[in-house]
Amino acid sequence: MLAAGAVAGMLPLIHAHSFMAVMLVGTCLALFNLRRWRIWLVFLVTATLIALPQLLWSTHGSAVNMRSFIAWKYGWDSGDENFFWFWLKNTGLFIPLLIAALLWKGEKYLVPRRLLFFYLPFTLCFIIPNLVKLAPWVWDNVKVLFYWWIASAPLVALLLARLWEGSIGSRVLAGTFFVILTLAGGLDVFALLTRQGEYGEFDRDGVNFAEMIKQQTPPRATILHAPVHNTPVFLTGRRSLMGYPGHIWTHGLDYGPRERDIKKIYAGEPDAAYLLEKYGVDYVVVDPQELSEMKVNAAFFSRYREVVSIGEYHLYKIKP
Repeated sequence: MLAAGAVAGMLPLIHAHSFMAVMLVGTCLALFNLRRWRIWLVFLVTATLIALPQLLWSTHGSAVNMRSFIAWKYGWDSGDENFFWFWLKNTGLFIPLLIAALLWKGEKYLVPRRLLFFYLPFTLCFIIPNLVKLAPWVWDNVKVLFYWWIASAPLVALLLARLWEGSIGSRVLAGTFFVILTLAGGLDVFALLTRQGEYGEFDRDGVNFAEMIKQQTPPRATILHAPVHNTPVFLTGRRSLMGYPGHIWTHGLDYGPRERDIKKIYAGEPDAAYLLEKYGVDYVVVDPQELSEMKVNAAFFSRYREVVSIGEYHLYKIKP
């Protein structure tokens, strides 16, 4: 439990929602096992002591807006749709079969008492995300909902296995349920295998441009580019002044001021040179994405040395 606590304590910087789920379930399991409270105390204290400095470091003095994470939100991402219809439509027979597995009783219950008490804390990973928004983007509640599904899937599988052990009719029913439960995932896999709906992230010039950046710039160079999700700079390992706003927002970061400054730089406004110095920008990219996303002042960048040029992709060296 000491080792488990150490591993759990390293989760905040890796995946904060996983840390939240692990500590929630772990605390409940500790309450269900009060006779073994000492080993659970070892786990909880170890995880807390290791995690606390990470949580303080990641939230203190940072651009993270903690108020954007927690708010009442009934029904997760169902909007105005009926709660029960939303979940039936999105999970199909999974929840009804899960309930059937929990209630199934022959000579004895399908889910024994000990397994039931192990499973119950995971239901909080379903209940809480359906009552509270746990991230700026409510869809990210799925990061906690996933742990409910992980614990529930074996119980549904157990029900199907029990049906398969019965008569021919029970086997047909088990097979039908299995197909229905896996059909949506099967369709996703089929689409990937048949290469349907492919999207290009980088063109050939963009990939070659990234290779030239790696050859012409130091590893820790800071590069300015358009705030998009697929700039070739992301293929270089170099530091970026700002990434994709849609991704930054989901982490509770206030990107507005920096985005406005980036637009000022590309427009060549009077304080553009000052802003380049303020942010420590070493290089600036001008390619089709910058030209389509914002106003670019070509005359302003002509004062800087162009170090890479491939097709419509250009890299300017800012610092002498």
